[in-house]
Amino acid sequence: MPPMPLVCSKTSDRDCRLLKLEPEITSSLEQELEVLFISNSATSTVVLCTQTETFKVTAVESSNSTLLATGSLVGSGVIRSIVSFHWEARRIDPRLDFRSSLPTYSVNDPSTHEAAPDLKQLQASMQASITEIKVALQSSTVLINEFGSHFYLHEASLHQCLDELLMTLSLRGWSPSAIPLQACAEDAAKHGSDCMVATYCLKHFSLSQSSSGEINLDVRRVARALTKSLFTTKSTYSSTLELIRDLRDCLPAQVEPAVSWLDGIINISEAGVVSPKNLTRGA
Repeated sequence: MPPMPLVCSKTSDRDCRLLKLEPEITSSLEQELEVLFISNSATSTVVLCTQTETFKVTAVESSNSTLLATGSLVGSGVIRSIVSFHWEARRIDPRLDFRSSLPTYSVNDPSTHEAAPDLKQLQASMQASITEIKVALQSSTVLINEFGSHFYLHEASLHQCLDELLMTLSLRGWSPSAIPLQACAEDAAKHGSDCMVATYCLKHFSLSQSSSGEINLDVRRVARALTKSLFTTKSTYSSTLELIRDLRDCLPAQVEPAVSWLDGIINISEAGVVSPKNLTRGA
């Protein structure tokens, strides 16, 4: 192997290691962006994370030894280390498992609040970049309180709250396209829901939030979630008309559901019998 430029850490002058980097990591280091090595007790694998990507670090053995030195190769050179292997960092998918890594949210158990991690602590346990975690959080049932602590919320709890919120909408006569977020969450909390869960639930099932604090409910997404719930008590429907009738009873009065909303989550036999596909309720 011909001589290659060697960049050494300013904080260490001995016991060097050779690490082969992907261009994305090199670019982050050159821009002085944060690059982290992350390991934890859940796995023996070590990863390296930039702000946006995750890389698995592995040792690659070599049949020849490599001399790591600084200075001139003749006369004044300083041997830093002799290595028989080097480390490689290869791009991998992030390791994300919120359900096992986060405490389950419980308003009646304050101890879970003390154990809930912030974003940095979550990254250490998940082995993923900050950007990858933030993207995954958007499609997961994870609550974040005012202190930045993260909690896992079971989908059963989320959809129980949805049922209670829909009842609140019917009682108050609010339009699904203009729901006052704070007032609706507070009203639901008076009838057994947790205000934090209710607020999250409304945002989770909304299309948008206005500057005035009103949300536009995503009625198609709500209908798909409710359809999943209907099939927990009834394995099949004799027709789409029967299913839509039961679904209509669960939705706000102003909403008229359509079979097309349920594409991908139901099966319709040649005889017209409707059954569920094997998907999670949030689909």
